[in-house]
Amino acid sequence: MLNARLNIAWFLLIATLLLLSQAVIAESLERVVVAKVNGQPIFKDQVEKRMGNVPSKTKDPKATDSSQMKVLRERWEQALDEEILTELFYQGGQKLAIQDVDKKIAEKMDSLKASLTDAQRQKISDDAVREHAQRRVYIHEYMVFNDLIKPRVPEEDVRAYYESTKQGYARQVPAVRAQHIIVKIKKDATNEERELARKKIEQARQLLLDEKDFAEVAKEYSEDGSASGGGFLGTVEPGYMPPEFEREAFSLEVGAISKIVKTKFGFHVLEVLKKLPKGSVPEYEDLKDFFTRYLEMDLAQKKLPAHAQKIRAKANIEILLFEEQGSKS
Repeated sequence: MLNARLNIAWFLLIATLLLLSQAVIAESLERVVVAKVNGQPIFKDQVEKRMGNVPSKTKDPKATDSSQMKVLRERWEQALDEEILTELFYQGGQKLAIQDVDKKIAEKMDSLKASLTDAQRQKISDDAVREHAQRRVYIHEYMVFNDLIKPRVPEEDVRAYYESTKQGYARQVPAVRAQHIIVKIKKDATNEERELARKKIEQARQLLLDEKDFAEVAKEYSEDGSASGGGFLGTVEPGYMPPEFEREAFSLEVGAISKIVKTKFGFHVLEVLKKLPKGSVPEYEDLKDFFTRYLEMDLAQKKLPAHAQKIRAKANIEILLFEEQGSKS
């Protein structure tokens, strides 16, 4: 039952391992135990929270439609499986010698508190936040230790995947890789302010013509977010920049410094680093990081079922009231 749904469990474990609201419930309600994992309880409200939204008719305890009850049953089983696996990961994390664990828990607590509204902070105690933070840290460290998060993918595998799939990434439109320097002009700028802006961009352009390093000039003169990165814009495709900018970028020779280009944003000077014609295939370095992340995720999902089966086989798992909870909400 678990193995068939591990792709869903994987994303839930990474993105939403636990919810703080469960910790609040634990403080305020008498909770129904529906399973035990090595003696540790799994509560009905935890499973229901994982189930998420189900059709309103399916929630009706008087519902008799067999298809509706089948949906509810399957959702319940899936959510319970995920809670069991999460608990096993947490227990496994507790057995690890985690470096700076108290610091990591404190940092996670700060992060969780920062994500709460003022109203939520009043309802949730520090102990509840600490428990949630501790579980998140231990589960994360367990998954890292067992190579279930970002497992190492050999670069030769990444390159082989690139070679086998690169034609699927051929460009549908031409593009250029470019960098620029911009001196902005306010909409209500005075003539004097416009003249000062033009003089500033002229100074920057002259430095470039004198073969000063583009990145250094951009960091000193440019006035947008790309300045800290040396003015690098990445890949520019048609329709993403002002038309005056694009006309210059697509007509400019690689390595040449452009004339001063005025757009609604201000004065630009740019350099084209590379032209990417329609139908061209991105180079390996352009796709390496993207493919690496994909293959890491793919490998982790392949490793997870076997790992889950292994730790479940060694665990003492008791399912309580399964039939009752599987047929009610």
